[in-house]
Amino acid sequence: MTIGRRQRRQQDSAYGSLRSLLSPAARVPPGASCGAAGLNERRSPRSRVQRELARLRPAVATLSRALHRRAELSLEERDSVRLLRNFLRQQGFSVRTGAAGLATAFVARRSLGRRGPRIAFLAEYDALPGIGHACGHNLIGAAAAGAGAALAKGLHGGAGEVLVVGTPAEETIGGKVLMTERGVFRRVDCALMFHPSTENRVYTTSLACHSLQVTFHGRAAHAVSSPEKGINALDALIRLFIDLHRRRHRLPREVRMPGVIVEGGHRANIVPDRATGRFTLRARDLRTLRRVEACFRDAVRDAARATGARADILALDHPYAEMRTNRALADLFKEELRRLGRRTVDTPRKKMGSLDMGNVSQVVPSIHPYVAIAPPTVPLHSRAFARLAGGARGRAGLRAATTALALVGLRVLSDNGALHAARREFETVRRRAARRRR
Repeated sequence: MTIGRRQRRQQDSAYGSLRSLLSPAARVPPGASCGAAGLNERRSPRSRVQRELARLRPAVATLSRALHRRAELSLEERDSVRLLRNFLRQQGFSVRTGAAGLATAFVARRSLGRRGPRIAFLAEYDALPGIGHACGHNLIGAAAAGAGAALAKGLHGGAGEVLVVGTPAEETIGGKVLMTERGVFRRVDCALMFHPSTENRVYTTSLACHSLQVTFHGRAAHAVSSPEKGINALDALIRLFIDLHRRRHRLPREVRMPGVIVEGGHRANIVPDRATGRFTLRARDLRTLRRVEACFRDAVRDAARATGARADILALDHPYAEMRTNRALADLFKEELRRLGRRTVDTPRKKMGSLDMGNVSQVVPSIHPYVAIAPPTVPLHSRAFARLAGGARGRAGLRAATTALALVGLRVLSDNGALHAARREFETVRRRAARRRR
């Protein structure tokens, strides 16, 4: 008796299924291992950390959304700190707030059990006025807490200590600058964080930066009937803007000195007796920044002398150092991103801003990679970016960043070669920079 073509296919399929069941090699599910090898794989440090990442994923996403809703301004991040502190305490960390004399800074610690390297994940959580988390700091804070918690639990009983360091006011005074100066990172072996962006980039650079406020003091008079009896403070400020534009052409190409007028008088018929401008000076490194600031102060003195006004200069923040990305650590982060299916942009950056993480990178091996959560058409510090930081694309970036941070931390704590390479590169770069300063 013959059978039809359809019946033959069904019969062949049945025999194929039977053979797969009878084959000893096929009795193990795809992707699984047999015997001791499979057991060791499931018990490996990497597998344990990955299981903790999966377990914590919903809580980390919830934490990120809660931080996004709070959107507190610099040095006012009290609810945000409470959220992060509660999460970390639930994961077995001891948390000390008020680090470095900053009310909304904290250091959370969890020892793995034995002495060993100390690794720090850095959290940011301040928002921008009027537009909320338009720089995605809710994701930075949640990723640091999640990576630290997963790593500490996955490596419990091993050697080392995991820190999560809460660093406030990145958008204003630069909390990391003060925390670095006051010794928070003194005994840390490496510092890791990420930043949301429009691209995946691990080799980060930044400009050194210092913000200054200039106030010119003049003398009020009637601007029409007796202007000669007054001293026009606004004239001095405008002269300063013009002179800075002229001087910038004598400085290195990357130098920037943007400014705004925040006070310039009240009525047109009164000679302004007070005028204030705020300026941000930027250069490729701290050494060049000092030269730029000297040039800026000379321009202020010249403007005051030319108009008869008196000038005051007030520092609005502490100088931000340039970012020194530790390539040994950045290579590890890049490797983890590629495993997650994310390709990185490795060409030099044409435009860059400034980071208070730069100061941390001067004293300890550090990375500040970018993970994409938005298309290139969406600028940071925009309402559109804030929406993405609180939405599905933000959560996808959060998962990738938390995973990569935790697994880089795993390599540092469990592989002496990785930590040695990071330290060796750090010392080489620091010696080279010291020679340039001489």
